[in-house]
Amino acid sequence: MNKFIALLFLFSSLHLSAQKVAWKKLGSAEKVWVVTHPFVAKRAYKISQHVLNVVDSLKQSNYFTGNTLSGSKADAVRHAYWMAVLSSEIGARKSLKLGKAHEKKNRKDFERGELEEAFLPDEAAMEMDLRNNIVGSEIKGESREVLLHQVLLALESGLLWKIKQNPNGDFLNKEGEVIPLQNWSGKWKNERVLVPTSL
Repeated sequence: MNKFIALLFLFSSLHLSAQKVAWKKLGSAEKVWVVTHPFVAKRAYKISQHVLNVVDSLKQSNYFTGNTLSGSKADAVRHAYWMAVLSSEIGARKSLKLGKAHEKKNRKDFERGELEEAFLPDEAAMEMDLRNNIVGSEIKGESREVLLHQVLLALESGLLWKIKQNPNGDFLNKEGEVIPLQNWSGKWKNERVLVPTSL
């Protein structure tokens, strides 16, 4: 009976068309998270939308220099701020589980050839997101504004992670050499490496 009530609540909360589209885009692990966390799923969705809007505003104001796609400082902020707000409002444990579920979807997206911010996800991007999720989940603040400020401080002080690249946006290996696109794009394991966001 409790499962029926939880599922009824879940489906009634997803009645808006935007939320239906969002539901269809979720991976199977993310859907399991929603079903097993019905009382916070709608709030998590709204937080996710808020985070996307905030990071888009930062991009439009030219807060970030260079690449703002997957593997960039903007991507690092998006994950850390997402986890900071989620952890503050629904708890760190639930939030980190959602973050891991999202990364499982990225692995499946790679296998299906589905792009994430112009690139196929890869192991380096997944590891980057997981690390930034952990950092974000540990950030504390009494408001979303304070959380964002703390995340941006973490970005500037190098507590967050990005994928190593030069000012032109070319990805670099651990020796600092440009990795030709064909050597990493479409390959789950490749030479792309993580570095602190202060570099």
